[in-house]
Amino acid sequence: MIGKKCMLKIAAVSLLASTGWASAKTVCYVTAADSHAYATPANKALEARAKELGVEILSLSQDFDVQKGTEQLNTCVARKVDGIILWPLDPQAYIPGLARAQQANIPAILINSPMSDDAKPFIKSFTGPDVYEEGKLAADSLSKALGGKGSVVIIAGQAGNGTTIGRVNGFTDRLKEENADIKVLDTVNADFDQQKALVVSRDLITRFGDQITGVYANDDTMARGFIDAWKEANPSKPTPPIVGINGQKDAFESIKSGEMYSTIVQSPVEDGRLAINTMAEIIDGKEVKDRLPIPLTVVTKDNVGSVEPAF
Repeated sequence: MIGKKCMLKIAAVSLLASTGWASAKTVCYVTAADSHAYATPANKALEARAKELGVEILSLSQDFDVQKGTEQLNTCVARKVDGIILWPLDPQAYIPGLARAQQANIPAILINSPMSDDAKPFIKSFTGPDVYEEGKLAADSLSKALGGKGSVVIIAGQAGNGTTIGRVNGFTDRLKEENADIKVLDTVNADFDQQKALVVSRDLITRFGDQITGVYANDDTMARGFIDAWKEANPSKPTPPIVGINGQKDAFESIKSGEMYSTIVQSPVEDGRLAINTMAEIIDGKEVKDRLPIPLTVVTKDNVGSVEPAF
């Protein structure tokens, strides 16, 4: 039985003869959210590709609620689907559900966000961006903007989220590796939300003011929150160099205008398509690599005119 809050959505598809399957296969997709700047195009790309492959998608939205997601994972197992694609919001919480899926002989993969190594025995693959590498690339970019010295703030995503952990740790580890003379004044969580980023940025600007010589935001949406807060507090001053992630159109425009220094492009369309392609191969009995990344591109004023925004 699926509760009303599961936001169940069945994508009607036709079976393609090329798959060689006797009947349509059903894949349960537990996504981070239905309505989100990055998740929405990833979801649409996954479902569109599933239709091409002849795979029926049972889509369940967590709405960024880990407990809801663990319950939905159990729903997937109970439905005896042919495969599970999970967008994890926590490194540990889904492990019992993944273990139940394995016991039921239902193959599972992760999309977009990592889990702890404890989850590895229960998944066939993890597809999506290397979030730790993104943190390292962000550190290199901001360090270049600052000439290797300064004081920065980090606007992180959700506390405990695998993407947040990877992007923050990659950034701070890289600064240590390079012995950069860059001090992190504070790291605050804004849950990948522009309005929350605006609120926490106001506080950061109040507390640190001109000490802030650089900003690292875990995504472009939160970078916009800082830009708006800075404009409120310092309408006549240029923004400090800001590095974001995702490669949104708005970030590209902010780079062109000088409000942002750089962004790291990761395509939600590639993210979604890679996940369902991988699951289709697994269902078809093929072996897949345990880690399948999508490309990453650092965009600055130097190449913003020659790179396409991710979304």
